[in-house]
Amino acid sequence: MTRQERTGLGVVALLLAFGVGARALRHDPPPAAWSAAEAEGGAARLLARSGEAAERAERAGRPLGEGERIDPNTASATELERLPRVGPGLAAKIVARRQSAGPFRTLADLDSVPGVGPALLAEIAPRVALAPAPPVSRAASPPRASAAPAAPAAAGPLDLNTATAAQLEALPGVGPALAGRIVAWRAANGRFRAPAELDRVPGIGEKSLRRILPLVHASP
Repeated sequence: MTRQERTGLGVVALLLAFGVGARALRHDPPPAAWSAAEAEGGAARLLARSGEAAERAERAGRPLGEGERIDPNTASATELERLPRVGPGLAAKIVARRQSAGPFRTLADLDSVPGVGPALLAEIAPRVALAPAPPVSRAASPPRASAAPAAPAAAGPLDLNTATAAQLEALPGVGPALAGRIVAWRAANGRFRAPAELDRVPGIGEKSLRRILPLVHASP
């Protein structure tokens, strides 16, 4: 072996020794240590999410107290789930509807939410209270002396035997003319004994009756 060959071999040996020493000085944690840390963090996040879900379920499952009502214009989706037969999906639709189309002015407006029908409206009516809607500005229109007062927002089933024509106009499909005929029929025939007697009023057909029935009652 020549002198140059021996020198080359020596340089290679030094480089190898340097590489081994550098690897020995590194302090990277073993893969197992990283896996344990990641697992611990994931478990903590899972526990936090589970706690939040449990708390939300507890709030949604809390029954309404005696006389307690919920305003669909201000209640969160979780609060809306406390209403009878209103689950997470329907509660989210109610919130989305008021955000896109504005506040509900009457109980009948809830019928525009997909999944809310006459039967559900009748069931939740005693548990729903709508705050009065702000008045609509009509600065450009002159006031009318003969205009009827605006019907108040419905907070529950409307009593057919005490409601005014203006209040009856808030019912779906009931305009001024039909509201006047309901009042006229009541004046001529006496009190309604049951909401179904509305079919005796001229202009109220089967389809209109189905929409109105869940929103009214007849006091004795």
